[in-house]
Amino acid sequence: MEQNEKKDWSKEESWQIAIYKTDKALLELCDNLKPASNLFPAHIHAAGEKAEAGERSLIRLNMLDYSKGKGDNTVSVYANINPEEVKYIYSALFSHLVEFDFPQEKIFGEPDSNGYSIVQKMQINRYETDAQGKKRNYPWIVEIQNGRGIAVRNSNGGKYCKKDSYICERKVRLFLNDKDMFSLFAKAEAYIRVFEQEFAFRRNRIGNFNSLYLMLKKEIQGVAELLSQGEDSKAA
Repeated sequence: MEQNEKKDWSKEESWQIAIYKTDKALLELCDNLKPASNLFPAHIHAAGEKAEAGERSLIRLNMLDYSKGKGDNTVSVYANINPEEVKYIYSALFSHLVEFDFPQEKIFGEPDSNGYSIVQKMQINRYETDAQGKKRNYPWIVEIQNGRGIAVRNSNGGKYCKKDSYICERKVRLFLNDKDMFSLFAKAEAYIRVFEQEFAFRRNRIGNFNSLYLMLKKEIQGVAELLSQGEDSKAA
């Protein structure tokens, strides 16, 4: 504990891409992107394949509510979305959609002794007006819940949370205006784009290098054979 207090976090590497902060709460988008396996180079992003050890390329959303104080009084929640979902939300912002709805619910992990697994719920909405028809100054609502629920398998082998089994343990909600919301996801979209270009270019560069290596190897072997034949002719 004493070591943590003395740690200079300003010198620590951060995976934060963007952050929105108020005097009561914050929302940050963090890098958890992972490249696809060499067996699936065109995927660019890891998608949970066996060759990727189940790893997935994600952007992590962290939210904190410190309205009741910091330390143990701070409420912390998180959720993950994939790169395409980030682009989907960004496209809604870029297109200035008046109404937007993006719900997400995930249940995962091994169940505890009572049969409950980890549940993440996230809701991203945009409402132009309030219940009285008045235009909202902060039309975007981001809410993340972390809790527990009983996992049930569907016919496709996927999991969902059994009805009425969900228990919310922590919840954080934030209201944002168009500019601040756009800033968050524009930065995330730009970061993803750079990641995709880098890994696609890197694989292409490696492929070109391998092709060049094989071509040079073939040429060198050919020259070596010609020299060897010349030496044999002189000896004869």
